[in-house]
Amino acid sequence: MRTAGIRLGRILGVEIAFDLGVLLFGAMLAWILAASVLPDAEPGLSPVAYWSVATLGALFFIGSLLAHELGHSVVARRNGIEVEGITLWMFGGVARLNSDATKASAELRIALAGPAMSFLVAAVSVGAAIGLGRLDVPRLYLAALMWLGLVNAFLGVFNLLPGAPLDGGRVLAALIWMVRGDRLEAKIWAARTGRVVALLIVAAGFAEVFVLGSLTGLWTAFIGWFLLNAARMEEARYAGEAALGTMSVSEAMERDPRSVRTWMTVAAAVEGPLHGTTQTVLPVLDWNDGVAGVLTMAQIQRLPAERWSTTTVGDVMLPAASVPTATPTEQLTGVLDRLRMQSGGLALVLDGGRLVGLLTPDGISRAITVGRLDRRRGALPGSEPSGSAPSGSAPSGSAPVSPPTPPHAPIQHWEPPVRHR
Repeated sequence: MRTAGIRLGRILGVEIAFDLGVLLFGAMLAWILAASVLPDAEPGLSPVAYWSVATLGALFFIGSLLAHELGHSVVARRNGIEVEGITLWMFGGVARLNSDATKASAELRIALAGPAMSFLVAAVSVGAAIGLGRLDVPRLYLAALMWLGLVNAFLGVFNLLPGAPLDGGRVLAALIWMVRGDRLEAKIWAARTGRVVALLIVAAGFAEVFVLGSLTGLWTAFIGWFLLNAARMEEARYAGEAALGTMSVSEAMERDPRSVRTWMTVAAAVEGPLHGTTQTVLPVLDWNDGVAGVLTMAQIQRLPAERWSTTTVGDVMLPAASVPTATPTEQLTGVLDRLRMQSGGLALVLDGGRLVGLLTPDGISRAITVGRLDRRRGALPGSEPSGSAPSGSAPSGSAPVSPPTPPHAPIQHWEPPVRHR
């Protein structure tokens, strides 16, 4: 998930931002229009005419990408999902949803909303080009409108390819979810299909280069490579959620972590609580034992060493309001969507407002590994998942039963994922 970039404002209550890759993307589109599309449609005009219309066309296309993501966002909000915002970037845009859909039908509606908006923009653009053509509007503008329509139609079709992270992958996941009744299984299969689709796009790009002799195939191959990595990340994410099952936060958190006070100097924190520990994050407590924030290794490294002894932890800490929180009894998979890259992907675990633990990426990774081992162990003949009641002697002719866990050994509980229907 991409983080927000440079903020532009709000549309329909949704915060809009962009990163600098949009400028490069827009410039490339304007160059294609000014150097090729528009001169072919209306030759003999000045470069100023081509570039002015091309710039408008590129801006309208970026606006159509925003419309695509707004389609997702509006339908998501109507289905009870909070929208954090929309970020436009080099490869288009992404609507940042606060959580996944809880029903397959909602997942399907949200996925289809974006391509539907692209097809609508395509129809309006082509229709406007045809209508204005009867009014003797200069062909330069008609060519730009027709290009905008055709590109949006292609965008809608491309996004419906059946593989995550494309919208077609969401559609495929929703349909599998409807049939199989398992959201995570559907997501994993959509991601695996996305890897196949991405490899085909990469192959098509190289074929365009070596067979047709067109260097634009390099861009196609690059897009396929990006989609391949994104599909792998999605598969890893949902496979991890499946491994976590119904584990609680308490089973993955670091209990009673070392902490520092707001008035301590950074030097005292480094020489004290951080010395001789594997923690890379320290919760920061105030005078009343309330959580004021967290101090990360990254924040310490950004501060020059000569200022450690004169700078307090409170001056450089990440405020508590910027750090997600969880309770020990919460299901671990329900917390994952709340983790933020800005806070290092961690969460403070509070019980009645009191700090009792720290949920870190390392803790989640360990829990995923244990969950996968438990799944493999449960699949073996005669074995049972961890935490299940010890079995007695096996009946004659049955598979051997695993011995009970020694009373002194820690037990990691795991149950199969909850199926949403």
